[in-house]
Amino acid sequence: MGPTGAGKTTFINLASGSQLRVGSGLESETAYIQLSKPFILDKYQIVLIDTPGFDDTTKSEADVLRGIAEYLASMHTRKQYLHGIIYLHRITDNRMGGTALRNFRMFRELCGGDALANCAIVLNMWNEVSDDVRSVREKELRETDIFFKPAIDAGTLMMHHEGGAPSARAILSQIAQNNPRPFLIQREIVDMGKPISKTSAGLVLLGDLAAKHLKQLAQLHEMEAELEKALQQKDEKEQRELEEIQLKAKRERDRLEEEQKRIHNAPAVTTEVPLRTGGPLQTVVTKVWRAWRALGERV
Repeated sequence: MGPTGAGKTTFINLASGSQLRVGSGLESETAYIQLSKPFILDKYQIVLIDTPGFDDTTKSEADVLRGIAEYLASMHTRKQYLHGIIYLHRITDNRMGGTALRNFRMFRELCGGDALANCAIVLNMWNEVSDDVRSVREKELRETDIFFKPAIDAGTLMMHHEGGAPSARAILSQIAQNNPRPFLIQREIVDMGKPISKTSAGLVLLGDLAAKHLKQLAQLHEMEAELEKALQQKDEKEQRELEEIQLKAKRERDRLEEEQKRIHNAPAVTTEVPLRTGGPLQTVVTKVWRAWRALGERV
């Protein structure tokens, strides 16, 4: 898991020898859940799961949450548990902004406090910054309450990825040793029967969307006042510019309203989830899960 552009798909390809499509720049290629090809590491048979970020350029936050929730719930119904989740963060980022914070908060809510001990925060692109810079940034990320400190205090590892296959596999070797366990979103949906809107991750996302919506409404109110002033002053240039800004703000308001509706009105989670495994879309109940079963208990 991690934001768009954090290097999730590249990490998976390095570790597994897969050829999942990698995005360029800020555009995401991971529109669906993707699986690596199975591979052997130490004594374990491993499949890696690639997920879109909550800032994905092709899917809404509601759709990303639903896709991840459905996939994990489907695993849980088949008693196939994750050994862990790797959260990738670019050490090249000079600050951890709102997008990165939202992605990490969603990661924590999906995992739940008990399962954080099975997780690792991986600082990616480690070799792309100087020793001094990465040391300062790692310390800040590790010791700041609004960043990674709460997860680390709960047992999450912090590791470095230096860019090659040996580095990726060394990280996986540690995760593979964990005892597999269910994550919070799996227990909430399958064991407790909660709709996505009532899960911890769903409630957090709804709260974030509601806050953005209120901010957008306030901006629109300001725009209306400024537009009225421009009309009174007969400033046509200012009026046109304000109308363009107002139109964009209205579109964003409508998008946020639609996002909230999609979460509230989401149908019950199904265990038949479309996947992309480097080829045509398949469903969990067919080819993908047959392959997983063949891997044995330790996937």
